[in-house]
Amino acid sequence: VSVLLSLYNYENRILNALSSVLNQSQKNLELIVIDDHSTDHGVRKVKDWMRQISNSSNHPFVRIRLLKHSKNVGLAVTRNTAFQQAKSQWCFVLDADNLLYPDAIKSCLNCTLNASNDLAVVHPILLVEADNGREDENRTIVAPQSWQNESFCDGNYVDAMALVKHSAWAKVGGYTHIEGGWEDYDFWCKLVEQGFHGVQCPEIQAVYTSHNESMS
Repeated sequence: VSVLLSLYNYENRILNALSSVLNQSQKNLELIVIDDHSTDHGVRKVKDWMRQISNSSNHPFVRIRLLKHSKNVGLAVTRNTAFQQAKSQWCFVLDADNLLYPDAIKSCLNCTLNASNDLAVVHPILLVEADNGREDENRTIVAPQSWQNESFCDGNYVDAMALVKHSAWAKVGGYTHIEGGWEDYDFWCKLVEQGFHGVQCPEIQAVYTSHNESMS
């Protein structure tokens, strides 16, 4: 599995996200961090963390990479850059302000065993940690509803934090930049249009953080 971590101006949160990947029970991971031309010290923190990991034998990684865009191009292109670099059949999409539980990747990967070829997405149930004053501060979980193709007619209810089949991403042409943060919804709809489907990993395996810098 490749873990694809997108970063933009989250120097105060990125190390927590990286630590959650480091602590995965699933081994033989590829970690790819793509920085979308941050203006803070996030890239330096990632470099220092990767150097420390490279000098240790106690980690789950077979490959780690950090790439930086020369200009800010947005989340859709950032995710596409990560997929282009990934070498694994399955890729876990993670944003720098979110966290994984230790069995997150293993549990999602287990859901792909003996699955049909048109399975493209495994999305876990997410715990919500919201700052005071956020509109969803009383929400406890994300996506308690399992993947149903017809449900996307009414809107998006599956978060981007999910395990995605690399070949399915390639077939639909990846993510498309849409102003207003609609690239995830558009991506799921493109998969459905091409005959793919998803399943829900029926466990709370990750944390979605809601804060003042969160995209809506």
